[in-house]
Amino acid sequence: MARIAMLAMAMLVAGCAEITFQQYLGPARPDADVSIVRLWTASTKNIFVTPGLIVEKIDGVEAGSVGRTSHAYVLPGEHEFQVRFIQVKGYHLLCGALCDAIFNKPKLVKAATLPGRVYTLRYIDDRDGTVVLDDRGTDYDRRCLKAREFSEGTNC
Repeated sequence: MARIAMLAMAMLVAGCAEITFQQYLGPARPDADVSIVRLWTASTKNIFVTPGLIVEKIDGVEAGSVGRTSHAYVLPGEHEFQVRFIQVKGYHLLCGALCDAIFNKPKLVKAATLPGRVYTLRYIDDRDGTVVLDDRGTDYDRRCLKAREFSEGTNC
């Protein structure tokens, strides 16, 4: 079941070509000067139990093409991420997209990032359905940022 959930997330993110998103103005900066945030996460169980996550907005700005953008380059500092849950619940079977729009409101996650570091989202299965931004350090395997290369990465 976990493979099916991973495949669903990979297809969602990799629909056409994967792209990246530069959240700041001006020319691209070296990785050591920016923070890199993976904009999706694979579900570790199945989408009936644990949701996958996709970042829709960063600091109120659309995070590229939702579903195609694999990761974002942001300036270090405080950020607000609007995260959409990808999960199948009972009400989806009854009224589909309408109920999803009503009951599956995006979650706002506030977090600070540091230069040269990579971050990924993680769902915490608590009463509030908390989402956190995990610091994966400076040596995070860059293949883990892209859905198409995710399975080839180390410690993703």
